[in-house]
Amino acid sequence: MTIFKSDLRYGAIASLLIIALTTMHAVHAQPVQVTPEFQRAMQQLAQGAYDAAVDELKPLLGQGKSHASAMVEIGKIRIKQAEAQMTSALANFSEAADMLNGGLQAGGVSGPELPKTLYDLARVYEERLRNYPMAIEIYKRIIEEHPAFLAIDRVYYNLALSQESIGQMEQAAENYRKIVADYSYSTYVSAARERMTKLAVGTGAQDDAISTQEDFVAAADVEEAAKASIDLGDMHAGSGNFKKAADAYRKAADMAGDQDEAVTAYRKLIDVLDAKQKDYKGAAVALEELMEKYPDAPGTGDLVYRLGRIYEQDLDSMKKTTTSDGRVRYRKSSENVEKALNYYNSVTEKYPNADVTADAFLRKGELYEKELRDYDQARKSYQEFLRRFPRHEQAAQIRDKLRDIEGY
Repeated sequence: MTIFKSDLRYGAIASLLIIALTTMHAVHAQPVQVTPEFQRAMQQLAQGAYDAAVDELKPLLGQGKSHASAMVEIGKIRIKQAEAQMTSALANFSEAADMLNGGLQAGGVSGPELPKTLYDLARVYEERLRNYPMAIEIYKRIIEEHPAFLAIDRVYYNLALSQESIGQMEQAAENYRKIVADYSYSTYVSAARERMTKLAVGTGAQDDAISTQEDFVAAADVEEAAKASIDLGDMHAGSGNFKKAADAYRKAADMAGDQDEAVTAYRKLIDVLDAKQKDYKGAAVALEELMEKYPDAPGTGDLVYRLGRIYEQDLDSMKKTTTSDGRVRYRKSSENVEKALNYYNSVTEKYPNADVTADAFLRKGELYEKELRDYDQARKSYQEFLRRFPRHEQAAQIRDKLRDIEGY
């Protein structure tokens, strides 16, 4: 009797647990998951019938609280379907490659169809199976055995892409160069030239690639010449030949057909002259030309500030120039200070919202204070800086500086 009561008690507890678990599942389940449509959809899904599973759920779209969760479930089913199809497609491509390989080795294709079939096989390895070494091997075979293949330019391009994919940058650059140099009719010339200019520098293909780019610039039409010359400048700069880089950028700036290209060429020219060749005078001339020709170019405020810095840096290099009797001369330095101040004033007045405006106020203050000993103007510059930029990281330092020069 005791055992019987105990069994009843345990049975009741088990029933309560099942009810509780069922209730919890119902509480946490999405609205769509408790519908008969969802149950039928899951049955179809279990059989791999993805479209049928989606069809079971479609009647729930637009049905109140089931609508949103039905959309989610349909999305999940489509993901599973796509994954299954991709897996199946990959298996099919793999079998296709095996069959093509076997057939080709057994002599199943000959004549004009042979290079075309080899090309199709190589693309399967490259684009579908990502087996780049095998693709490279087949592309090379086409080039060696079928150099007159009508799509030989595409073969070189795909070969270069495959080599680039596995880090063979020098070989890729050389094959891109081959397209530019030997297949000017190809629709791949533009893309190949772009990749060549990016990859060749610093590799064994560098010199030939630069020579090919120079030939391209010389033969380019008006629309292409400026961009091609900028690319040539980039190649020279990357190889450390800054003089030739500057020449190429200068030509690009002179022949550019639109503002964007011209401004790009000028900026690159200025970078080389200023940062690499330390030709401050040349950089200043280029900057002044740029601002005169394109006063509304984006970032003009930054350029004006940079011009001020160039004159100030040139000033620094001239400070200790002496006369024959040993006296220090400051005349040229003073001229450069005035030029720098003019440009800094232009920044603060014409470009009040530029990123460099705060720096322009600081440079003005320092030049007035330390070079011209004009403390009234220095105070004005520092005070305006604090008024405009009270939370600047140098604000506290400038407040201290104002106290230091208070009595001057």
